[in-house]
Amino acid sequence: MALIDRVPGDLDLYIGGMFTLRRREALQQAKITHVLSVLRTPLDSDLFAPFKHHVVEVDDVDDENLLEHFPATNRFIQEGLDGGGGVLVQ
Repeated sequence: MALIDRVPGDLDLYIGGMFTLRRREALQQAKITHVLSVLRTPLDSDLFAPFKHHVVEVDDVDDENLLEHFPATNRFIQEGLDGGGGVLVQ
């Protein structure tokens, strides 16, 4: 996987890791405006300064209930796409 991968289809939806946020040129080319972070770790808020950011604080364990977060994350992703921007999920 590259630092930023486009999800197949017509949407400007991308998947990447934490280091992707340091690749400003790649994020600008992808028109990223929104970042959805699914993790529980201290975050450097400066990395997210130019983006609208939503965090889902979960642990990377088998019994974590991600489904309960889908309504909020889906709204956030749709907001970014409807606004004409790209969305990075990490």
